[in-house]
Amino acid sequence: MSIPSLITVAPTEDLFEGRRTDLDAINTFAGISNRVVCISGVAGIGKTALLKQFFNTAIRRLNIMGQPHYQHALWLENDFKVLMNSWHLSSVHDVLDKLLQMGGNKLLCMDNAPQDPAQLAYLTEYKWTVIVTSRERIRETIPYELQELSIDDAIRIFALYNGMDPDALNIYETEMISDITCRLLQHTLALEITGKCAGEKGWSLQEINQVLKENGLNIPRLADISRQLTDAKVKTIYEKLAAIFSVGAEMAFCTK
Repeated sequence: MSIPSLITVAPTEDLFEGRRTDLDAINTFAGISNRVVCISGVAGIGKTALLKQFFNTAIRRLNIMGQPHYQHALWLENDFKVLMNSWHLSSVHDVLDKLLQMGGNKLLCMDNAPQDPAQLAYLTEYKWTVIVTSRERIRETIPYELQELSIDDAIRIFALYNGMDPDALNIYETEMISDITCRLLQHTLALEITGKCAGEKGWSLQEINQVLKENGLNIPRLADISRQLTDAKVKTIYEKLAAIFSVGAEMAFCTK
């Protein structure tokens, strides 16, 4: 199958489950000309995974002629330095000039973009579709704030990280995992850490629930947690999980 000319290597695909509504929204926003789309949200909520999924799906998209929808595609992290180095250019301005010379429809996805959108916005005037992630909303962009996983998606993704088949869960397992996901506020990275680490320890679902409860992660299963996720609450979850699983070093980057 034809794909666009990849200016940089495409990102590896993470385990990705659900978030169909979010993907549909990003696809819709991507069709709006001359605007940068910014996916924001608390640390570990799944911004990077969503952007990777969008990028790797978009580069396989074909037009009615069976040709790639995007003629060029670019994945970046943080800034344009990787292009400055690979193209031996001395400034971002030089990089932008080279990007502007490329023809056809083009896609740029940047993870953890800088707060100044001017350079990115400039590209959108020349048939560049630009989608970025950021912990905070970036001014003069189309904002899309990523929320916690739905309960159904959270159950499935925890099961996958825990080595279970989400399509083969019985009622008891579903209810136990529902309890676990609510204790973790349906937060993506917290589910990954708990699922993987508890799986490595061979803990049962009942044991996982009990240890989370004993360490202060005791959110009622039927509580309305919508929009309760904040940086402070996520940091608290990380700290409690670090104490339970002794993974403080691995989690340090999440609290930056």
